[in-house]
Amino acid sequence: MAGIDLACITRIKRETSSPRLNFQAGWLGDMGFVAGVLVQFIPEQNGLAFVLCDENIHKYSQLDKSTKDKGGMLMQVYGYRDGLQLCVSNSLLAGIGLVYGDNLIVRYEYGLIRMRKLPKNTVKLVTQHVVGKWLGELGFIPDAVLSVASAPCLITCTLHENGVENTTQLVKYARANKLALLQVQKKWYKSSVILWFDIPPKHLEKAGFATDETLLATYEHGLIKLQKPDFVQLGF
Repeated sequence: MAGIDLACITRIKRETSSPRLNFQAGWLGDMGFVAGVLVQFIPEQNGLAFVLCDENIHKYSQLDKSTKDKGGMLMQVYGYRDGLQLCVSNSLLAGIGLVYGDNLIVRYEYGLIRMRKLPKNTVKLVTQHVVGKWLGELGFIPDAVLSVASAPCLITCTLHENGVENTTQLVKYARANKLALLQVQKKWYKSSVILWFDIPPKHLEKAGFATDETLLATYEHGLIKLQKPDFVQLGF
C-alpha cells in the first residue's frame, strides 16, 4: 500500500511563529508507524523524511550518530488521543527552510514517509468526487453552476455566476466548447452541510485520469484546476 497526503507547518507560539509539524494520519499505523516505534527524522532538500528503524538495532549509538551526521534525529511515534502523531519543531524545520503556513505534499509507503514543500498556491487533494466545505468559500455554493473542461493532464472547473438564470446561453456555450455543466450538490453530515460535485468519467478519461486517482487541486475564487502531482518537479 502506498499513497499521498497533505501536511501543514503550524507554529508553537503566536508571538514567535516558530515552526512545528504535528503530523497525524489514519494510515500511520498501517505503514508501521505505531506508538513508541523508533523513527529517523532526516532533512532533505525542500523537505524531509521519516524512516522506520529496524526492530533489531545492534548499536543504538551508531544509528544515532549516522542520523545526526545527516542533520536529523531519532524520535518516537506518539499516541495522540485516538490516533498517532509525528512531531518535529523549531530549528530542525527552520534549517530546511520551512516556516509557519507552508503546505507539504506527502508520499508514503511502508516504513517511509517523505514530504516536500508545495508552491504557495492553495491546494487540496481530491478524487473524481470533489467535496468539502472549502467549496463554499470559493463561491461553489449549493445549486451553483459550473463548467468542466478537460485537456491532457488538466481539468478546469469554472464557476458561472447566475448560472441557473442563464441556462439557455450556458448550454449553447457548453456544447460549442465540449464542456460539462454541473450544479453543486449538498448533503448533511453531523448537522453540517457538505458541498460536492462529481467530475464526469468521460472528462477524467479525456484528461488521462483514472476514476479512483488522487489529484492535486489548486484553486482560487470561482476556479479549481485538477492535475496529477508532478513528483519529479516537486523534488521527490
